[in-house]
Amino acid sequence: MYPYIYIVLPSYVMMTLVGGFTALCFIFFRLEKCQIQFTTFLRMFLFCVIGGFIGSKVLFAITQIPWLIENFSFVNLLLLIPQSGFVFFGGLFGVIVVLLVMTRGNADFRKKIFRLAVPAMPLFHAFGRIGCFLAGCCYGKDLPSPILIGSIKLTQIPVQLMESLTEFILFFIILVIEKKKENTDILQVYLVLYAMIRFADEFLRGDVIRGIYFGISTSQWIAIIILIVYLIRFIRIRMIERQMINNF
Repeated sequence: MYPYIYIVLPSYVMMTLVGGFTALCFIFFRLEKCQIQFTTFLRMFLFCVIGGFIGSKVLFAITQIPWLIENFSFVNLLLLIPQSGFVFFGGLFGVIVVLLVMTRGNADFRKKIFRLAVPAMPLFHAFGRIGCFLAGCCYGKDLPSPILIGSIKLTQIPVQLMESLTEFILFFIILVIEKKKENTDILQVYLVLYAMIRFADEFLRGDVIRGIYFGISTSQWIAIIILIVYLIRFIRIRMIERQMINNF
């Protein structure tokens, strides 16, 4: 007989599940506040999982194209995406695209959905980064000398835990802004602040698998693009407002 079933889960998977469950609980208790039906949320959640999974896989595979060119074979080509890892920015954009498509033509509904979902993004990611630390991926640069934290010896900068902390802080910042300024585009707030955080902490990373181009990583290039897009958007809005004042 087998009265107990023992299951061994990878630490990264475990923390991802914890983060996903925490984010889902957070969203669930906000459904009434955001006036979103549970069935609507469930349908969108399933599509977001698919979009996030595909997006994270595809972006990682793109970063491996130089390797594929050097080691080209039909086997490597076929296995490029299935055997690829996960990239958060790819998953994030996959989710955002799904939400944009599913709310097209309804600006008010889109606003409610993003108010519901955006704060959960850094909350989920914060737990995911703890999983990265436990798994040993996304590691930081080597420390000049090891640091002892209790019985744990750190030989590399714990950049995963540092980003996790900033993600939790970002989560609370978004909640405060959402409460005090109801008309604020919190997706913009999240993307701009996270782009700044990610651009900075990438300098502390020691792994090169994420792709380094012209001295900076793939995520830093994406962060730069995000900041440029929103800077242009900000300038355009200011110009329109100034023009309206002058015409008045």
